[in-house]
Amino acid sequence: MRRYFLLSCLLASSTMFASPRAAHADDAAVKEAQARFDEGVALADAGKNEEARLKFTQAAAVLKAPSVLFNLARVEQLTGHELEALDHYKQFLRAAENDPKVTDALRDKTRAYIADLSKKAGQIELDAPPETRVTVDGKPVDRNPADPLHVTPGRHTLEGAYQGRVKSVVVDCPAGVVTKAKLDFDGPVTEPPPGGETTKAWSTGKVVTVGALAAGAVAGGVLFVVFRSQAQGNVDDAKAALNGSGCVGVTSPACDQAASLKEDRDTNQAVSTVALVGGVALAAGALGAVFLWPNQAKERAARATPLVGPGFAGMSVGGRF
Repeated sequence: MRRYFLLSCLLASSTMFASPRAAHADDAAVKEAQARFDEGVALADAGKNEEARLKFTQAAAVLKAPSVLFNLARVEQLTGHELEALDHYKQFLRAAENDPKVTDALRDKTRAYIADLSKKAGQIELDAPPETRVTVDGKPVDRNPADPLHVTPGRHTLEGAYQGRVKSVVVDCPAGVVTKAKLDFDGPVTEPPPGGETTKAWSTGKVVTVGALAAGAVAGGVLFVVFRSQAQGNVDDAKAALNGSGCVGVTSPACDQAASLKEDRDTNQAVSTVALVGGVALAAGALGAVFLWPNQAKERAARATPLVGPGFAGMSVGGRF
């Protein structure tokens, strides 16, 4: 039943488009929009709703005739683009308000679609001046102050810019529920000064250099501990080999082993000393880089971006901090 209704609307809508085409016979852009619309009708008639959606979207980018808006909304609804469908159904009703070619039955059917889709979406009744530029979660939205903003269920950040002021509010939006939100611009101005502020930040070179020197200092400390421990082990092994006897003027396997262990001890002590000196030097270098390497000036600009999109509206403040 739903498929039959879609086809009947598509066929009716193709006649609704005839008037704009005649009025702009020499307009190449409108002719192109008509071609994309006709392709969308054919695709929808063949059950290829996703392909039809793309064609109707292209047509709507040029001409927002009621026929284009309704058919775009319908295939969006059938392909799961429900927020977009809500927005375009509402645009259709506004565009067709005084259009004699649009029947009351089609308007009623559209309102029924809107009611059904609204149950699945979050709705925000925004209290803000009509001229407020609004974003929702950082995305600009096309806002009609008379309609609630439609969003996916969940938490959203609305931000608005109005007369040099920026405000934001976080809203939890359950499905099918109208949630009220207000952007109060009567408080102090939160807009950043022209050009933004500047802060000091470590450059990439400074980060890499300090990190490398610090890692080297840690490695030097580890090597010092390891080789100093091995040197002490050499001493203990030599004592165990001699078992309390001396080697002055004596030649024996135990004395030969003790002599070899003494050489290993001397080598390990030398390596541990070098590691300690190197680690200390690297640590000093890291500290010097931290305090002596100039930081890089970096702009810190808070920006308010109005967000307007299908079925929702809001505003966001962003920047580098």
